[in-house]
Amino acid sequence: MFTQQQIDEHRERLEQVVATVHHFSAAIFILTFIGYGLAVYLWFQDQTWAGLIVATFSYLFFRQFRSLSLGLARMKLREREGFAQTWQLLDEALKSERPQAVMLSLETRLRAPREPE
Repeated sequence: MFTQQQIDEHRERLEQVVATVHHFSAAIFILTFIGYGLAVYLWFQDQTWAGLIVATFSYLFFRQFRSLSLGLARMKLREREGFAQTWQLLDEALKSERPQAVMLSLETRLRAPREPE
């Protein structure tokens, strides 16, 4: 998916992308469980349908958290200098793999110890 040369060339920007994606993923995770809490509250207030609707939307929101967090990271970092090539690299990987697989591969490659030159 990514060559070592690509990782080395874009390392700093890729690390920023990963950190930003994790930031948005955590926010989505928190919002999802707030939604679940609201659904439980509505359920106990005898508003069963409203609770079911909120729980369903929370679930659907959570199901999209990888692609949504990647999209939000793209919006946040798109104007920064040098990120156009980094996003092209990620877009190429996303053409053949799901966002979860791309991020897992990227994080694994970034965390791998560097070979001495």
